[in-house]
Amino acid sequence: MRIVIDMQGAQTESRFRGIGRYTMSFTHAVVRNRGKHEIILALNGLFPDTIEPIRVAFDGVLLQENIRVWNAVAPVACVSSANDWRRQSGELVREAFLASLRPDIVHVSSLFEGYTDDAITSVGRFDRATPVSVTLYDLIPLLNPDHYLKPNPRYAQYYQRKVDHLKQAALYLAISEFTRKEGLAHLNVPESRIVNVTTAIESCFQPVRMDDGVAAQLRQKFGLSCPFVLYTGGADERKNLPHLIQAFAALPTHLRGGHQLVLAGQIHVVPYLKEYAKSAGLKPDELCFTGYVTDEELVQLYNLCKLFVFPSWHEGFGLPALEAMACGAPVIGANTSSLPEVIGLDAALFDPHSVPEIAAKMAQVMEDSAFRNALREHGLQQAAKFSWDEVAKRSINAFEQKVQQTPRSGAQKADGNGIVKDLLGAIARLSGSEALSESDLLAVAAAIAQNHPEPGRHRKLFVDISELVQRDAMTGVQRVTRSILRELSLNPPQAYEVHAVYATIDQHGYRLANNFTRGFLDKTNNSVVEDSPMEAQPGDIFLGLDLQHHTTRVQESYLSQIRRNGTRIWFVVYDLLPVLFPSYWPSQHRVGEIHEEWLGVITKFDGVVCISKAVADELADWLQANGRERLRPLHMGWFHLGTDIQNSDPSRSMPSEAEEVIRLLQTQPTFLMVGTLEPRKGHAQVLEAFEQLWQASVDANLVIVGKQGWMVETLVKRLRAHPELNERLFWLEGISDEYLEKVYAASACLIAASEGEGFGLPLIEAARHKVPIIARDIPVFREVAGEHAYYFTAKTPDDLAQRIKVWLGLFESNRHPKSDQIRWLTWKDSARQLVEVVLPRHERSERMRHG
Repeated sequence: MRIVIDMQGAQTESRFRGIGRYTMSFTHAVVRNRGKHEIILALNGLFPDTIEPIRVAFDGVLLQENIRVWNAVAPVACVSSANDWRRQSGELVREAFLASLRPDIVHVSSLFEGYTDDAITSVGRFDRATPVSVTLYDLIPLLNPDHYLKPNPRYAQYYQRKVDHLKQAALYLAISEFTRKEGLAHLNVPESRIVNVTTAIESCFQPVRMDDGVAAQLRQKFGLSCPFVLYTGGADERKNLPHLIQAFAALPTHLRGGHQLVLAGQIHVVPYLKEYAKSAGLKPDELCFTGYVTDEELVQLYNLCKLFVFPSWHEGFGLPALEAMACGAPVIGANTSSLPEVIGLDAALFDPHSVPEIAAKMAQVMEDSAFRNALREHGLQQAAKFSWDEVAKRSINAFEQKVQQTPRSGAQKADGNGIVKDLLGAIARLSGSEALSESDLLAVAAAIAQNHPEPGRHRKLFVDISELVQRDAMTGVQRVTRSILRELSLNPPQAYEVHAVYATIDQHGYRLANNFTRGFLDKTNNSVVEDSPMEAQPGDIFLGLDLQHHTTRVQESYLSQIRRNGTRIWFVVYDLLPVLFPSYWPSQHRVGEIHEEWLGVITKFDGVVCISKAVADELADWLQANGRERLRPLHMGWFHLGTDIQNSDPSRSMPSEAEEVIRLLQTQPTFLMVGTLEPRKGHAQVLEAFEQLWQASVDANLVIVGKQGWMVETLVKRLRAHPELNERLFWLEGISDEYLEKVYAASACLIAASEGEGFGLPLIEAARHKVPIIARDIPVFREVAGEHAYYFTAKTPDDLAQRIKVWLGLFESNRHPKSDQIRWLTWKDSARQLVEVVLPRHERSERMRHG
């Protein structure tokens, strides 16, 4: 059985009240007790700030792709008649989305939402086949129209429409026996359709030991100067707060003088109640309003109070009374509606309409310690009778029975295209559709497109290659991007389609890199296709493979949006070098600041995968020092790069002088450096070391392969004017991969002198050619080469020259470390490692299929 739960009760302002608490606890219990049933949570995308907290709350107990977000067009609040068409279309759009999930039953956690905000709830507006269950909290406005409906005709119209929807439900889950009987008496529905599943409280509500410091801090924060009587909850008329204030004011002087009355929580009529208290004779410090309190603070207040009073004369359940009892507070309450079954003790009840009776019961508890202790003991025993697991089991049993009783109809089997076709027809028939603006129609169409992906759609892995599409800088990052993209395209992860995408800084969102991909995979294909917008759906993955700082920062809001909708967002981190070595980059370009800002953006999403464990360790240290607080933990992993040139889209060209250069390199031991000329790479130190070796008549060549980078102007002048240039010193700028392969083959040793790297791909390339390695002793080189390289820590050219001499001696006697023992990966292996990190945990055992 597939159960879809509408979670809007935990998204609107209700999330700060009992309905929100009930919605979350009820859903957790259903998920926990689901057995073989499938649970899908449906969230309203018009409340974006609530989506991540709900995802966090169910992380680890429910697959994230089972949390689905639907979209509609705002504003839809019923308080304004100007929103009527959007609300009506939104009702259709929501029900069509839920129908597309092919549920066996839909449960609405809170139907009476959307008067002042953008909640959208309805029953039977579009889907009349799927049974709908509704949590029945109470019918308070319906039964008390003079207080709630007659003063506000617009609200009365809204409420009656909700009642009409309520009557269309196939099942009602009442939160108390009182509510069940109230529903039977006033909804005119068969008894079998209303089930008392009762309610419960969260485990945090329990007796706690507080040290004096914590208690003092709480008292200071809320201005609590003496023992206090506590109330928490709403402040509408049925809550009876004026009578509570009058009763407190009527206490005997010796009692009132030593206590405060504390009203905890967000109460929106504080000025009115303060004036009422003043007229009742209370001093300002005798009545205390806390404002918003956290769950932790609420538990502490329950534990500290001398007495908890709940004077409401109409409740569907009365959750605060149960919470207080579970915390060991002595609780008294009204003898009306559901409270007697919640409190479960006649001696703890009073007539809420009688101020003297409320005052007398309060005084009895405050003066009689034996009675107070009896209430505490009873409350703990009574609270233990209410279990969320029992609520869930009763509810699931009711769902099962209702589904068994409901015949399956053709409407429930309609495919996605049929649902959308019917939805468009229903929207077109709405009154006022002919007068709509084009922008309204486009917005509704966009919402429908987002809610209904194409039928049979595979999950997609979107690979960001923004830099590669716009300009291939031919750097190491671009080599990785090309190589990984090629492998993912040819061997996609099982059950995924791979699509290259890109973005720019002047357009919102990403587009499919169709034109680039066609030419990339088939250089003979010159056809032009549209680079259509990327359409991400729940279960998809976005992988930021390329590195383009500004674009990522500009697209942060778009990425956040698709993440809320269920797309997982990952980024590849190549290094933290601009942050760790800021002096090696031009200060006027703010490279370190920009890179750090980029790190701050990407670590807001789901995960990062680094190109080495060393980089992952550096990022972990950076996050510990700079990371922001997250709701869900950041997933972090690492993989290693591949090195098979033939599978990395190699460049090919051999200049006319190449043959002579290779011949010269083979005449004596050749030491090779590979990488862009930049300060951290150590080229200047190596060059000076070789100048000393040449002065000492050491026969050796030094070959530098790499383009000119930044802040190396002095070095470049030295190279271009060097007396050994093209004799024993060779600088090969921007050579092809084909040429580099031949240089490796002609070299005796690779020198990796960099003071910082993300991986050190030349070490792997050298190992593949069985070229020995001299490397600076930094963590990433140790990670890549292990014991199969000769390491140095030389700080000066003279020290390095001596180390090279030692290596040459080892080399001549064949005692130097051999690089051919270094394990290296193909790009197919590298891509597989990357995918294993990025895929959701439950999919990581699936291997990449071989295409």
